[in-house]
Amino acid sequence: MLLITLFIRYIPTFIAFKKNKHNKFIVLIVNILLGWNILGWLAALYLALKKDKRNMLAENKYNA
Repeated sequence: MLLITLFIRYIPTFIAFKKNKHNKFIVLIVNILLGWNILGWLAALYLALKKDKRNMLAENKYNA
């Protein structure tokens, strides 16, 4: 049961590292410090899922 709880708690961190996000360590820190409550966990999940600015800049550079 403890392993399942830990896995669910760190899903945002797993997503950030899997997608190689530029802010993956920020997601990890937010998840460690604030992930124990739902608002902190949702903040970490948002950071892990939001689109990278570096990707948007690259898309604009090639589309221009």
